[in-house]
Amino acid sequence: MKILSITLEKCSGCAIMIDDKIIFSSSEERYTRIKSDSSFPRKSIEAALEFCDLKGSDLDKVLICGNQLSVYAPLMNLYSSLSVEDHLNLMKNYWYPKLSENKNVSLLRLLKHKIRRDQFPFNTSHAKIFDFIKKDYDFKEDEGQGHQPHQPKSEGKIVNDFYKKVTSDFLKIDYSKIEQIDHHTCHAYYAFYGSPIRDDNTLVVTADAWGDDLSGTVSTYSSKEKKITRLKTYKHTEFQLARIYRFTTLYLRMLGNEHEYKVMGLAPYYSGEKMNEVQKIFDELLTLKNIEFKFNPEVKNIFDFLEKRLFQYRFDHIAAGLQKFTEDLMTKWFSNLCEEFKATSVVFSGGASMNVKANMKISEIDKIKNFFVCGSGSDETLPIGACYYWNEINKKQSEPISTLYLGDNTNYNEKELEIFKDYKVSKFENYDQLITHIEKGKIICTCRGRMEMGQRSLGNRSILADPRKSGIVKKINESIKQRDFWMPFAPIILSEYQEELIKNDKKLLSPFMTIAFETVNGKENIPGAIHQSDGTARAQLLEKNHNKDLWNLIFEFYKKTKIPALLNTSFNLHGYPIVRNLNDALFVFKNSDLDVIWLDNHIIEK
Repeated sequence: MKILSITLEKCSGCAIMIDDKIIFSSSEERYTRIKSDSSFPRKSIEAALEFCDLKGSDLDKVLICGNQLSVYAPLMNLYSSLSVEDHLNLMKNYWYPKLSENKNVSLLRLLKHKIRRDQFPFNTSHAKIFDFIKKDYDFKEDEGQGHQPHQPKSEGKIVNDFYKKVTSDFLKIDYSKIEQIDHHTCHAYYAFYGSPIRDDNTLVVTADAWGDDLSGTVSTYSSKEKKITRLKTYKHTEFQLARIYRFTTLYLRMLGNEHEYKVMGLAPYYSGEKMNEVQKIFDELLTLKNIEFKFNPEVKNIFDFLEKRLFQYRFDHIAAGLQKFTEDLMTKWFSNLCEEFKATSVVFSGGASMNVKANMKISEIDKIKNFFVCGSGSDETLPIGACYYWNEINKKQSEPISTLYLGDNTNYNEKELEIFKDYKVSKFENYDQLITHIEKGKIICTCRGRMEMGQRSLGNRSILADPRKSGIVKKINESIKQRDFWMPFAPIILSEYQEELIKNDKKLLSPFMTIAFETVNGKENIPGAIHQSDGTARAQLLEKNHNKDLWNLIFEFYKKTKIPALLNTSFNLHGYPIVRNLNDALFVFKNSDLDVIWLDNHIIEK
């Protein structure tokens, strides 16, 4: 069985499963070099087919993630082309009239300068069914509901049919091979089958801002029947936690749907009384009783509510209050779910699962004995979940995700190294070559093996440095990352020696940097790779079979320094996607103060 699965909106991309195993998965942004690209994933599909030595005609099934598809995200690349100013203007000129005044306003008219009609698939004959794609369309005020961010259900079939026809033509396959899978079903099946947990009555939880009119689901896995059964759904109009977090991020003048992690990173710097005052304001929006969420029906416009209620509070008060509200609500919810469904093993996915500090609090719940969060639980991994779902309904057993090294390989020959002719090129012979640089405070970047899938670099497309040096954070930020000063870096820790650096009494697995941990004297041992305020660490717990060369490098560093860890952050320039190949690596190397590149068989030095 050969399955291709596609996601079409934020971080569009694909996955290929052959028989029971995910063979390839990547996002379009890695090929177009546009951060969070939501264009049709042509390049990632072509790369996937080439890697797996397949043609479209070889595919048994093509799955599209989501039942309510939109043309707006790819048509205007909404997740990449809009600035904070653009979003604030939409709050004023689109959302306020629509939500607060019940007026009908055209989104396309406001964003007509963002429309890209000449791109695939809007330059195909199939797109002629949409009036608003015609070049001579004048965007009249009375366009009707068909131009809201999500088409009404009456237009949904037209849009779905459009994408199926486009995909059928692109892959040269029969239309009947293409099916759509519910958004939260994809999240749930990734959460479970992507994890190593196979316990009976495992609780499978999903949470995000919106997906096919839902913002959360609860399911359980039966080891006897070998299947997942959905028990409960949450309407997006009631469970609005992720939406509240998104709009608060924008209120703080950061990009919603992109910079929520910055708010999470800012939150620990304040813990005074103002945090509790702000938390009470968020409590007015959303409450939880047992396992039922209730959103305040008097609030029609969250952003407007925030502007009226938060204006007197400082940015760090707001971040701290929001994160405390999130952690308390999530912890109570998961605790109540475990009680309601008598579960002790839990898996979690969806955009809300990217909040590693909330995950830490959830993992500490006494009722939970086993907890796992798959890597990059937001929408870029929907295609993996869709493949797992199709496998289950066809009575096949899926292999769990043992690695997120699912992208392109860096295979190269000696001739291709000529692009580094301006630098010193040496054969990689032993780990001491790299450790010598690291101990001197130099910054190593890696472009070796297969590229990681998702938003976290896991050692193959990483920047590595000595975690013992607190000043290394400033050096990395000034030399390449240009991150906000309050944002922490993270450690890769050898799993076998983790007790020397983190507290993990339940021995939870966290190979993909999805849970934060309290550290053991972290501010003394690894000050460069922890959160500077609260001393926690978003650790990647590395086992030798995950990445042998990386494990060996850290082990040799451990033998010299007694520290079984290295500082890790993603290999990219600020505002760009993580690097994919040698050319991307060279571009970043040239345009930064990085010192060394570690390739499969070579070391490049400035």
